[in-house]
Amino acid sequence: MGSPLFEAAKKNASLAYKLDQSGQTQQAVKYYVSAAEQLQKLINFTDDPNMKNLYYHKAMEYILRVKEIRGIIEPSEPPTPSSAPSPKSDEISDAISSVIVREKPNVKWEDVAGMEGAKRALREAVILPMSRPDLFKGARKPWKGILMYGPPGCGKTYLCKAVASEVDSTFFSVSAANLISKWLGESEKLVNELYERAVEEAPSIIFFDEIDALAGTRGGSSEGEAMRRVKTQLLQAVEGFDTGDELLVTIGATNTPWDIDAAMRRRFERRVYVTLPAREAREVIFSIHTKGIPMGIDVDFKALAEITGGYTAADIALVCRESLMQPIRELDAEGALTDMSVQVRAPKAVDFHNAMMHIRPSVAPDELARYDEWRDKFGG
Repeated sequence: MGSPLFEAAKKNASLAYKLDQSGQTQQAVKYYVSAAEQLQKLINFTDDPNMKNLYYHKAMEYILRVKEIRGIIEPSEPPTPSSAPSPKSDEISDAISSVIVREKPNVKWEDVAGMEGAKRALREAVILPMSRPDLFKGARKPWKGILMYGPPGCGKTYLCKAVASEVDSTFFSVSAANLISKWLGESEKLVNELYERAVEEAPSIIFFDEIDALAGTRGGSSEGEAMRRVKTQLLQAVEGFDTGDELLVTIGATNTPWDIDAAMRRRFERRVYVTLPAREAREVIFSIHTKGIPMGIDVDFKALAEITGGYTAADIALVCRESLMQPIRELDAEGALTDMSVQVRAPKAVDFHNAMMHIRPSVAPDELARYDEWRDKFGG
C-alpha cells in the first residue's frame, strides 16, 4: 500500500473527488483517469489476489464515474467488491480508452519556430474555415483531408497541435501504427466509430500520426483481408463521411509519403511539406530548448544557428540537452554535486560545439532529395 504508485493513485483520486464534489466535473475527469491508470499498473506489479481485486474495483469505480460525467452511461451505484469481475489489467485499459477524450493541446501558434510556408497552408486549410465557417460555403468548401509530410523530427505533430489550439475544436489524436497493431480485426469498426464521434463533437480535427501504417499501398501479397477493409473504411471516411453541415478535417502525418496509397493520396487534397528549419528558426529553437538556464557570455544562438544547417528541430533539442548537461557532469566528476554551496557554471559555447561533434544531422542529403522529388511530383 505504501508504494509510490499507490500514493500517486490515492492523491489523484482524492483530487478528482474534491473537484467532482465542488461541481468541477470536467476537471475531475483527468485525475480519475490518472488514478485508474496507476492502479492498472499496480495490478501488474502485485501477486496478492486480494490486492489485485481491490485495485481493480477502485479503478473501475473511477472509470464508471468518468463515463457518468461524459454521459456515456446513466448514473448508478458502483459495483460492490463481491460483484466485481476477476481483475484484468487489459480490461481497465479498454475502459480507459473508451472514456479518454483528447484535451486541447497546450501549444501556441507563436511557439512554432519558422515553418512559415507550412503554417500559412494550415491556416488557410484549417484555421480560417473553422474560425469563419460562413465564408467557406458552396464552391469555397474547406479541405477534408490534409497530408503533412517531411523528414522525422521537423515538428509535424507539434505543428498540428498548434493548429488545434488555435481553433475551438475537438482534437482526436490517433497513432495509426498502434491502431493496426493493437486492434487489427476491430480497426475497421474503430475508424467508423472515431468519425461518428468526431461529427458528434464537431468542429473536429482527426490527426493520424504515421498515417502510412494505415494508408499504405493496397494489394500487397502480405496484406490480409482485414487490413484491406480498414483501408477501404478510411478512404470512405476521409472523403465521404456524412458530416452534414459540421466541420471535420482529417490530418495525416508521415515521414514516408511515397508509401501512401494513390487513392488515399488523392483524398488528402492539401499536402503540406514540413522540412528542415531555416536559419532564423534554428536560432529560435536554440532559445526555446535552453529556456530558464543562464548562458555563458560567449553563447551566441545566431552563430550556432549558422553552423547547424541540416539539423532538424529534434537534433537541435538534443544538442541543447547535451550542452546543458556538461556543467553537471563536471561537478559530478569532481565529487561536488551533492555540495549545495557549489554553484553550477553556465553553459559555454564550447559545450555546444562539443555536443555537435557527437550529435550529427539525422537526415542525409539524399533523403532530403527524395522529399523534394515527391513534392515536385505531387505538390505541397
